[in-house]
Amino acid sequence: METISQIITNNINIISIDYPFDELKKDQERFFKNRKHEMNIRVENLKDVIKVFNEERSIYWLQGKTLLGMYRDHKLIENDHDDDIGTICENVNIVAKKIIPKLISLGFKVIRSTRNNSMVSVMRNWRYIDICFFKQKGGKKYGYEKKFFPKNFYESFQTITINNFDYIIPTKAKKIIQHSYNITI
Repeated sequence: METISQIITNNINIISIDYPFDELKKDQERFFKNRKHEMNIRVENLKDVIKVFNEERSIYWLQGKTLLGMYRDHKLIENDHDDDIGTICENVNIVAKKIIPKLISLGFKVIRSTRNNSMVSVMRNWRYIDICFFKQKGGKKYGYEKKFFPKNFYESFQTITINNFDYIIPTKAKKIIQHSYNITI
């Protein structure tokens, strides 16, 4: 199977893409006028990525601290270093061949793509979003990279509306948050 990096670069020799994340904080400090400016860019980036997933009729959901903030506080967590979207591993080709080209046309660039196709990161205006490809592990677990959850946490999804924009989240968001962060909501 081709890696996302090979598909988007059209080069079989590029198996993964890496980004010098240690330099990112300096670039962000130079770019952002203040916290509000940064938060506005994060929300705009997240909405644009979601709009493209919706255009392609491709399943996604909020994941990680992005899910935590939007579910609990109805906003992104201020000090989160990235935003996260989950999708199914079967969407690798759709993301690589359809979604990423559309995101690039909107000013995003791919800054990371793992060799095992478990994650691709896109950035615009010095903020990035991880798109995490969930796969089944051992029949009862579901996740990406080294982060796995009970599979039944992702059996159904619901829509939440925040500031007139719809976001998809797992119906068992409370359980995912408790499992991930040991926080009871």
